[in-house]
Amino acid sequence: MGVTAKARAGTALTGTTAMPPAEVFNLLRSMAGSVKGGGASLLTTGITNLGAMVNVVRTTESTMVFSLTSGKRLVELCTFSATASVGLDGRTRLRIGGLETFKTQQSKFLFVIPAGPKQIYGMAPYKRFLAATAAEIQARDGSAAITVAQPQG
Repeated sequence: MGVTAKARAGTALTGTTAMPPAEVFNLLRSMAGSVKGGGASLLTTGITNLGAMVNVVRTTESTMVFSLTSGKRLVELCTFSATASVGLDGRTRLRIGGLETFKTQQSKFLFVIPAGPKQIYGMAPYKRFLAATAAEIQARDGSAAITVAQPQG
């Protein structure tokens, strides 16, 4: 049996960096506008969601909330958060994701029988956002230990 949509939605970036939390959030804010397009077709139109983009919804001292939307922010595809705080070792502990809310679609055979696993709208741009963020953190801090993974189970 394939991995469920709920399990795939748990995909997250975790790690530590020498960058302070405020600098991490500034980086995340700049990354939000840089990853656009791609992903599953939107609302069964068969048109690939080329305008999908990550938007910052709100920020607190230790949390940043994101929304991944269709072009022109017409439809919210999924939401996720990032947390950053300084640990006892003086390094910033960082977590981005998994998806807190998301929409799915499932292909059907003869309009009834599921023909495969459910697809998560916005999953492709979400994964690209995590990968691009991981690469940027590594580029700015060579000592950063970053992992992007789906939880087991």
